[in-house]
Amino acid sequence: MRSKPKKVLLLYTDKYYLVKQIYPFGLDIVADYLRRHSYDVTIDFPFLPETDPETNLIRILERENPDLIGLGLRNIDTCMACEKYGNHEGAGYRTFYFLPDVKQIVDIIKKQKPGVPLIAGGGAFTISPAAILKMLGIRYGVVGEGEEAVRQFLEAFPDDDKISKIPNMIFQYRDSYKINQKQPYAFRKAGRIIERESKFNYAYETAGLPIQVKRGCNQNCSYCVEPIIEGRSFIFRDHDDVIYELKSIAEKYDGIKNIFFTDTEFNIPDLKHCSILIRKIIKSGLHEHFRFSSQFLPRPFDNELSELLAQAGFSVVLTCDSFADSVLKINRTSYRQNDIIQTLELCRQFGLDCTVNLVFGLPGETYETIDHTIEQMLKFSPDLLRRYEYTIGGRIYQNTPLCRFVDKQENSRHLYGRKSEGYLEPYYYCCPESPLKLKAYIDDILPFSIDYKNNYDGLMFHDLAIRYLIDQKDWDKAETGFFNSNISAQASVYDYFFRKLTDYGEIETAKQISERLVEAILKTGPDSEYMEQIPLIKYYLSLLASAN
Repeated sequence: MRSKPKKVLLLYTDKYYLVKQIYPFGLDIVADYLRRHSYDVTIDFPFLPETDPETNLIRILERENPDLIGLGLRNIDTCMACEKYGNHEGAGYRTFYFLPDVKQIVDIIKKQKPGVPLIAGGGAFTISPAAILKMLGIRYGVVGEGEEAVRQFLEAFPDDDKISKIPNMIFQYRDSYKINQKQPYAFRKAGRIIERESKFNYAYETAGLPIQVKRGCNQNCSYCVEPIIEGRSFIFRDHDDVIYELKSIAEKYDGIKNIFFTDTEFNIPDLKHCSILIRKIIKSGLHEHFRFSSQFLPRPFDNELSELLAQAGFSVVLTCDSFADSVLKINRTSYRQNDIIQTLELCRQFGLDCTVNLVFGLPGETYETIDHTIEQMLKFSPDLLRRYEYTIGGRIYQNTPLCRFVDKQENSRHLYGRKSEGYLEPYYYCCPESPLKLKAYIDDILPFSIDYKNNYDGLMFHDLAIRYLIDQKDWDKAETGFFNSNISAQASVYDYFFRKLTDYGEIETAKQISERLVEAILKTGPDSEYMEQIPLIKYYLSLLASAN
């Protein structure tokens, strides 16, 4: 009889990490839960440190020799239809599409470890689970929260009869896939993660560490998948448990200064829950250690909340979509232009850092509504505390209101891309013109338009590769990568490398990279932009000397 799997490998399959470094929060929750149940769990990323994912993945598989492999899918694509360097394009749009990269990973695993079961999960997977399993050619997946489902799968495998009874599971059944009933989610007592995954230390030190306060979303925004992923009912986490986790992070991780609360929208269903938490943050003094941020709706949002957010040092990411009431109404938002303007005024009054998120091209959009939104953007123009981020075109995902709206249309007008099974391939609704045409129109009018220069840049990749090796404490390879880098990469990664080396007592290596960098900078000449870094390096060297 086949033995039950005990060694688990969880792969973070989001290649966009090479552009925007977001730590795999969901995978870490699953890993922590399984470790508490005596499983040996490793999280890894197959797109670093080498440019060839097959080389990375073969090394990971040989090193770990797992009994089970989990695939964490964070994104199907970027949702953005005007990606300058996108890898997937059609008439009127260009974007990044990630599932072919995941399929490549699956094919490599099947070739290298043909007998090892694979199970997929994550937010992106939950949107279209059956279609993704079919595309990837694997049998098992978890819809929604995965901690307990994966544990039960490990206990049940390879008994398909037992697997078929596990809540949240989707599995191949004859020629199709069967999805089991979802189990209501509950935050575990002392559910905080004991130890964050160190391989992504750079991500949560720079982009911020995610903390979950509640699950669920009761909104009906046309394009949004959050109610599908998290459900429409709210599940609240105990405030004191959140505070305890924040205090533990402050004590254990000196490099983490930014916290992002991952709630779909921090200020729904009302202001009571979030206001109590903010008051407890202030009372505990955690606002003096961290900078906080989260996503907010323009309503509810009042003076009292604004004052609390300012006291606690919050940054506000404001979901607005449009300033045109006609567009907001058609797309089922719970707020209107007056709410947006009132909230922007409150942010200005209380000195709140605010990022305004908009979407051009949703159903009901016309050149008149676009001009109106731009007029308001210019009226509430960017400054030191306010900025705008926007996308163009609504990405059509399975089972969203936008998907149902499109399915009812008698013609394909305003549709860009291809309708595929499960709506996996990038597919957009955009009116009155294509995403790229609208972008050109907006670029001509808006003085602070967005260029979407997201790219797998070679220099950035090398920088990330070194940091990834540093986070794995693979000092020899990190040092080799550092010495083989150009001056730009060395200067960029130096401070992080030095800090980690000294944290772990690798003093001689810290000295060597410092001295080598000074030599390299001096060779660039007295007018070099890197010369200003020399005093800092010499100061670090003096600290090493005094410590001896």
